[in-house]
Amino acid sequence: MTRTDSRLTLALASLTILLGGCATIQSASTPAIGPQSSWEEIRSTPGLIPLAPQIFFGTRGVSVTDLCVTGDTLRVTAGDRTALEKPSAGIPRDYQVGVGRVVGDAETSHIRILFYKPFTVPPCKQP
Repeated sequence: MTRTDSRLTLALASLTILLGGCATIQSASTPAIGPQSSWEEIRSTPGLIPLAPQIFFGTRGVSVTDLCVTGDTLRVTAGDRTALEKPSAGIPRDYQVGVGRVVGDAETSHIRILFYKPFTVPPCKQP
């Protein structure tokens, strides 16, 4: 080991001691957001967009991720607090939902699908 190598090693060791717990290195084993993530994690991650199919209640399209099911009825509460219901007969409860991110600039932007995640319409919570 040369004198320069020794100084470099000493400098790195000192920096490591000085920084202590302040420096954080994300290891390769730290999971990123992906198909293994919960829907809550996905929804709370800025920039991610679930691209779920929509079910129509009359003229209103509602994402399947906003629905719940009770018995044979699909339910949702719209943004204006209108309760919408529809018979669930013939409507699947299990979906593969794409999760994407907007990429590009103002003229060429598009959504790039990053992964697909299974989604099952959950039972409605009892009041």
